[in-house]
Amino acid sequence: AFASLKLLVALNVLFFLSFLVIALLAAGQARAETPRTDQVCAGADMLSALQKDDPAAYRKIETEAAATPNGKGLLWKLEKAGERPSFLFGTMHMTDPRVTTLPPAAQKAFDAADTVVIETTEVLDKQKMMAAFLKEPELMMFTDSTTLSSLLSPDDAAAVNKALDARGIPPASVAKMKPWMLSTMVALPACELARQAGGTLVLDIKLAEDARASGKAVDGLETVADQLRAMASLPLAFHMKGLVDTLKLGDRVNDVNETMIV
Repeated sequence: AFASLKLLVALNVLFFLSFLVIALLAAGQARAETPRTDQVCAGADMLSALQKDDPAAYRKIETEAAATPNGKGLLWKLEKAGERPSFLFGTMHMTDPRVTTLPPAAQKAFDAADTVVIETTEVLDKQKMMAAFLKEPELMMFTDSTTLSSLLSPDDAAAVNKALDARGIPPASVAKMKPWMLSTMVALPACELARQAGGTLVLDIKLAEDARASGKAVDGLETVADQLRAMASLPLAFHMKGLVDTLKLGDRVNDVNETMIV
């Protein structure tokens, strides 16, 4: 499942696709449900479970993590002589209150900032976002005879179709979708998608909206097209393995996300 975990991290780059994801999921579900903002995600912290079930493996992970340079901390201060300091804050593109509630130090830095920079401001403008999608459709869909199933072994294709059916996504409706797009649809728990569908903002968008409301300038590091091209530049085999492994996680995707949050 290592490839799927790496892909989950990479897919956070594509948080702005959640609008499209929700629409596709809604179209594929047999029964429509009213979106709710109070959905609670039921997941277990896998590291806590590992500490209990396999203490030696847990200690090995802890040792490796401790040896990682700059492996701790979410808020970083950037200083240069004669310039005002800037701050870099590590985020997750999720709606969980534990994510969207800033630590005191981060909130203080945000309040004092004149400018807030997120990954892309196009996520704040649905028309710009959709225009970017339509400008280069080959970044999202196979435009030739290729299908997802044609890139999989018969066993993997059957497993993928079964997993999609279990999620209420008709396999035929996503047959021409690039694997990183489909992975975006299945990498988040249903509870998280429900909260987003109900209008709850992921952290980056919340920060941008709060910044605008308080009169701060809001800027972006890159464009939607830049992010899509970055995903498209990775080997297709990597994406396909990540998709299969992510789908094989099943309900364990809830545990993966819980572990990332805590």
